Amino acid sequence: MLKRMNNQGFSIIAITLIIIVFLIIGGTFWLVYSHYHHKPSTSPTTASGNSFKIVGNKIISPNGSRFVPYGFVVPCAAYTNEGSISRICQGYDVSQNSATAEINAAATYWHANILRFQLAQENLFSGPNGSVNQSYVNLVDSLVSQANSHGMVADLTLQEELAGGLAFPSASSLAFWQFMATHFKNNPYVFFDLYNEPQLGVKAAGSEANIWNIWRNGGTALYQSDSKGLGYSQVNYVGMQTLADAIRSEGANNIIIAESNNKDQSLTELPTHYLSGYNIAYGVEPSPKHNKTQAEMYTNFGQYQQHVAIVPDAFIDTYGDASCDPNSPVDVPNILNYLKNIGMGVIYWTLDPGVGIVGNNLENPTYYPTGVSNIASNNCPGTHSGAIPTNAYGPGAIIHSFYQANSIQF
Repeated sequence: MLKRMNNQGFSIIAITLIIIVFLIIGGTFWLVYSHYHHKPSTSPTTASGNSFKIVGNKIISPNGSRFVPYGFVVPCAAYTNEGSISRICQGYDVSQNSATAEINAAATYWHANILRFQLAQENLFSGPNGSVNQSYVNLVDSLVSQANSHGMVADLTLQEELAGGLAFPSASSLAFWQFMATHFKNNPYVFFDLYNEPQLGVKAAGSEANIWNIWRNGGTALYQSDSKGLGYSQVNYVGMQTLADAIRSEGANNIIIAESNNKDQSLTELPTHYLSGYNIAYGVEPSPKHNKTQAEMYTNFGQYQQHVAIVPDAFIDTYGDASCDPNSPVDVPNILNYLKNIGMGVIYWTLDPGVGIVGNNLENPTYYPTGVSNIASNNCPGTHSGAIPTNAYGPGAIIHSFYQANSIQF
């Protein structure tokens, strides 16, 4: 009997040791796997009940309904060559319309529920010795307040291209978001779009895998401007995760949007580079130029939207400019309907003359001419070389009808 008990004791010990070994191996495997295969961000645990939040692949509004964005990009606050902060967004830029006029028209005529305001850290930190310029803060506050007063979300985007900024976020981007997070953390109707059109190339980073690692975690690569000019010096880029963490560390639970690489066109390695945290969406520009078929749209953004929230950062048709798509009258409605069906919505670029509107009349949308068009005809002109484009051809009328039929305002 004693011998049997000893054998049983030995068996129990052996089984216990085997279980422990398997647990150690399994835990090690899981740590390694989770490091390289980041999960999509989950619903928030700290955001208040009256805030926007992301649950699965949906943005949920404070009233509990799904929020699908339909709106416009307003780029004027990113301009750095207006001479003084007081001139920015006052109608001196290419649009010849003030931001106030665009905001009012977007809400009342176009039925928008979101405006994407592009901002520049060069303007924010243009005070003495690089301090915060209160005049610029007042401008941003005014834009946000006007949008919110119409029930529209204000989506703030750091835009560095107009100031000759870097291809990926840098230390100045971190300082920008630390300020904005603190300033707007009590306003859930403000979204934070971390960096406009990231576009680090393989020549600068060495490989596509390294690009995405820098995109998420930061790191060094050759200097590259937004125009893809490549230098020989190394630049330390700040990762999207660092920016998101900085925003959360300031106590802000606002929706965060991380745009994809290749000028916001490529989501290819997103599933292995999801950001950690909550209330995080990802951006893409669903250009009709590369998304003419259902298969292309599914490959480029539809498949990702099944798992995480994807926001259409800017939508622009090429009809009427130098890279004209003669099939726009067919291509544009197709992509708009696909975006609607998968719940992504549309943010159009912009209410500028010859793009969304004819001249500077905010209630006169561009339109597609009747009849057959081709790239050699007058129906597909390139008229954007002048300071104020006068082209009347474009998707404005379709956008207007589409927003009126689908946009839900607050």
